[in-house]
Amino acid sequence: MNSANRQQLKELFHAAVELAPPDREAFLKANCAADAELHCEVSALLTAHESAGDFIEHPALVDVGLVADNESNRSAAVTGQQIGSYRIIRELGRGGMGSVYLAARADESFDKQVALKLIKRGMDSDAIIKRFVMERQILANLDHPNIARLIDGGTTEDGLPYFVLEYIEGTTITRYCDQHKLNTIERLKLFRQVCAAVQFAHQNLIVHRDLKPSNIIVTADGTPKLLDFGIAKLFSSDWSSSVEATATIGRVLTPEYASPEELRGLPVTTSSDVYSLGVVLYELLSGHRPFNFESRSPEDVARKIAESQPIKPSVVITRIETERHADDPKQISSTPEAISRARDGNIDKLRRRLVGDLDNILLKALRKEPERRYTSVQEFSEDLRRHLEGLPVLARPDTLSYRTSKFITRHKAGMAAVLIVALTLVSATIVTGWQARVARIGRARAERRFGEIRKLSNSLVIEVQSSLTTIPGTAPTQRLLAQKSLDYLDSLAQDEDKDVGVLGELASAYLNVGSLQAWTLFDSAGALQSYQKAVAIQRKRILLAPNDVTTKTDLAFGLFKLSEALAGLSRQEELFQACDELIELQKTLLAADPANAERLSGVAGSYERRGDLLRAFKRNEEANADFHSALASIKQEINLAKETASDPQARVNLSYYYIQQGSAFDNLGEWQNAAESFQIAGRIAEDVYRENPGLTQARRNVTSSHNQRGDALDKLGDYRGALENYRYTLKVATEARARNPNSSDLRYSEAKDTIKVGIALHKVGDVSDSFELVRKGLALSRQYMAEDRSRAATIFYGTELFQQGADFLASKGRHEEAIAVYQEALQILERSAAETIQDSGFRNLMARYEAAVGDLYASFDSETKTIKATSQGALLKARNSYQQSLDTLRSLQQRGVFFSDLANRLEEVSQKLSACETALAKLKS
Repeated sequence: MNSANRQQLKELFHAAVELAPPDREAFLKANCAADAELHCEVSALLTAHESAGDFIEHPALVDVGLVADNESNRSAAVTGQQIGSYRIIRELGRGGMGSVYLAARADESFDKQVALKLIKRGMDSDAIIKRFVMERQILANLDHPNIARLIDGGTTEDGLPYFVLEYIEGTTITRYCDQHKLNTIERLKLFRQVCAAVQFAHQNLIVHRDLKPSNIIVTADGTPKLLDFGIAKLFSSDWSSSVEATATIGRVLTPEYASPEELRGLPVTTSSDVYSLGVVLYELLSGHRPFNFESRSPEDVARKIAESQPIKPSVVITRIETERHADDPKQISSTPEAISRARDGNIDKLRRRLVGDLDNILLKALRKEPERRYTSVQEFSEDLRRHLEGLPVLARPDTLSYRTSKFITRHKAGMAAVLIVALTLVSATIVTGWQARVARIGRARAERRFGEIRKLSNSLVIEVQSSLTTIPGTAPTQRLLAQKSLDYLDSLAQDEDKDVGVLGELASAYLNVGSLQAWTLFDSAGALQSYQKAVAIQRKRILLAPNDVTTKTDLAFGLFKLSEALAGLSRQEELFQACDELIELQKTLLAADPANAERLSGVAGSYERRGDLLRAFKRNEEANADFHSALASIKQEINLAKETASDPQARVNLSYYYIQQGSAFDNLGEWQNAAESFQIAGRIAEDVYRENPGLTQARRNVTSSHNQRGDALDKLGDYRGALENYRYTLKVATEARARNPNSSDLRYSEAKDTIKVGIALHKVGDVSDSFELVRKGLALSRQYMAEDRSRAATIFYGTELFQQGADFLASKGRHEEAIAVYQEALQILERSAAETIQDSGFRNLMARYEAAVGDLYASFDSETKTIKATSQGALLKARNSYQQSLDTLRSLQQRGVFFSDLANRLEEVSQKLSACETALAKLKS
């Protein structure tokens, strides 16, 4: 027998000898199928091992080089010995690769017991040693309060590797929960700490692969500790596939907790740990395991798991089962009374606690297909948190009754609004049924009533949804309302109605739902579908009434909303088709009435819209052509408006056209012309506002014109002129808010203009006041967000001001202060994201700010693409921030959320992270 065969024989023997005798034959069939001679040799050694007496057992095995002659007495021999700086006290346990001993410092430098893990003599093949050393490296990377901490490591005098861990004195998580009779809620909270430890390992690219109660110890103070990374997988490691295969053969699976893919020999990922955690939680909550195996052979276990479905925990608790646990060879009989006494007191209460959410959460974690489980341990733990807080969970079907029950539980004070929703939906259904009967009586009357029902649907979408936006935490209800509204509108749209007015109301309802999906629920794909349905109906209206101006105007608005959604999804071809159609439609409307200023504004706006989008996609020449076309239409508007500018509203419109003209010049880079147009706009609006202080649009034109004129002068280098305009804008906004203290929009304007004034002051040399004003603007931004947290737009606009303030502070070298502002913005976004199901918009901003924090720590130069930080501490913080940004972007990508610049940002942050790693490596060398 050559050395390679001897090594394989040695590894197979050690793997098989750890299995129960009934399971060994299946193991050998699986691993020696292609080598009958090898099968016979391993079988012979196993037979000799079982039949030989104590006096001959080890010498016989030594003859073939499988076991050292002192193996049976190793534990006794090691006791009392010194290994490194530690004295062995006694053996704590042994596994497939090594033994764990209780030890203490031999030099008595401190009085603390530790756990020392030492590789077995006879298991010291190259592959096993490399695996053992890999476990030591894995533990060195894991510094978490719920993971056993690595203290020391080294090699014995005879060349065996060992490492030292903190000694965890406690009991397994299942026994701890039963001994202390923790109820379901307490068990879930304890389990979520375990999830945090596993998620931390995953974030460090480590999969545990052997999660079970015996590897989760709870200390006397109730702190869970995760142990034994002996068979963990380090995704970033460079050890070869052959070593991994050997380690897999050599280890002993705990089949009750192993995932289906692991038992079938398929690639193991973080999803495998999700499955194992699901089994642990199933046992914690129900006192049973998902599957009860008569035989623990790999073939029988894999077959059982592949062919059977786990029983719901709320059902399995009512059964009496006898099980043989891996951690306890004795048979254990589980009765409903015993299980419930150790948990929630009685079986009925426990069943009610498990039925519903927890049943579904566990079954989702235990899906046979990895892709159907929770995408991460964090998502699994988050669903448990949502259940604990009475929020809807991802594992439950999104039904009306479920969402309503959860909302009632959490928001009893807001039930009036929810009752409006329910009553309106019921009323609409009743009226629809009644109308069907009326239709048999008279078609004319039915059509009239049918139109009224559609109006009712429109009112439902607009009025009820608007009332819900003022109640915190109603995003799930709004999402439900949007879906129910769509279901209802879809059923109405199936009718071949030829009433142009009714179709108009139906299209309008689709647009309203689309706006809710886009701007409140951040469901871009859903909004696109709603807008597409609205545009299709509007086209149908034009076919029915080709000369009707209203139908064409409505189609123009529908195309504008459609382009909005297509731009957000970066679907360029369809986007510019919609823009082209919009421009042609607006020109057609203008051709029918060339002297109509409103239609000229429509043409200008559609050109400007397409120009903005072309520029966003780097098609600058085409964009400039559109901006010139927009400018030509705007000049015609101004000439027409001058002729008719007599009443206040007409003059407000004229000032707005000048603002449009200034924006067009600004888009073309003609900032002097832009500044002059904004100045004229401001002068007209100020006159109207002075005479009519209650005219809101006049006030908005005043602040908008001065603000944009300040921006144009800033680009021209006239910083004092810019400061003067910003100060005027701030004065108007502050005075207006004094008259309207509850206006959220005015609070935002005051915050924004305060920051702008502060930045402009610095440019003219007034440094002290500039920082004070920027900080004041940030304080106003906090008030703005605190006063209206229910609106997503408030959080977006408010944190955008935080970004402006942080960027200014960073540009002046105040990096620590800038980082603090960004961190505060991230906390606000995280809280807002946790309060809504559709959190992608918040997460997208978080990824931006996390990367910005990384840039500040790394002193990243955007022009040279280089990292300037020399402090290792700063680089470590930069790396963590870049990693957080990358993780956030990847999670959005995995969830199918799409932003037009997502791919570019993923690449950019990856490059920064790589540069940071390189800089760290240079410092260490």
